[in-house]
Amino acid sequence: MALELSPGVNVVSYLRLKLLRLASELRGGVTKDDLNRLSREVMLEMERAFSCEALTPLFRAVDNHVERVVKALEELGYTAIYNRNLGLTSRLAIHLRSPYTSPLELGTSWDPYWNLPYIPATSLKGAIRSTAELTGSSCLKDLGTLGEASSVVVLDAYPVLCPRGRSLITVDIVNPHYREAEGKVSEVESSPAPLAMLTVTSGTAFRIVVLAARRRPACGEEALSRIVSEALRRGIGAKTSLGYGIFKVSTI
Repeated sequence: MALELSPGVNVVSYLRLKLLRLASELRGGVTKDDLNRLSREVMLEMERAFSCEALTPLFRAVDNHVERVVKALEELGYTAIYNRNLGLTSRLAIHLRSPYTSPLELGTSWDPYWNLPYIPATSLKGAIRSTAELTGSSCLKDLGTLGEASSVVVLDAYPVLCPRGRSLITVDIVNPHYREAEGKVSEVESSPAPLAMLTVTSGTAFRIVVLAARRRPACGEEALSRIVSEALRRGIGAKTSLGYGIFKVSTI
């Protein structure tokens, strides 16, 4: 009996199983085109399986987990500076290459435990630091230097809500301009095939949490909160120059 993908089936394990079956069928002679076809097939399965209605219990569980982490950090002396559910106004593409979904390049960061796409804390903090640098904010020091550890803690951001009647996942495409043949690119002979990638659906809300040590940040809590909001308005993840990863900064 064939295994059918659902939110209760671990995506990372499912990918490994599909890849092993493909390698067995082709007796190990798997090409890049074979991997691209398999990736596209799995992405479409995920888009069908991860409907927003089916994910409600999982959203509730991951939100409760984040709340427990926040409370634990507060007991250790941190204060929540930013703790909001924010909705995407565009699709999100984050970590186009993920170690958990390699060699199938699905195009999104995937948490193997919660079985959900997520925004890694490193990506969020990097965007916050970049915004602080671009705006010349005094908050930059609070985000850490070569000589001093950061007083700010950023948590991984998980989806907690997505639009009813839609899927959490949207399959998007990247249009390459050339196709490589025999180690070189020929513009005349090129016939590029669109590559599929996973994105998180526009309208999905993520829980964004930033904490700071109880000793007051050098730039003040309000200033730090504004930098976080500005980073989210500018966009998180890949392809932000094309309008991906933009958040509407208002409480859901």
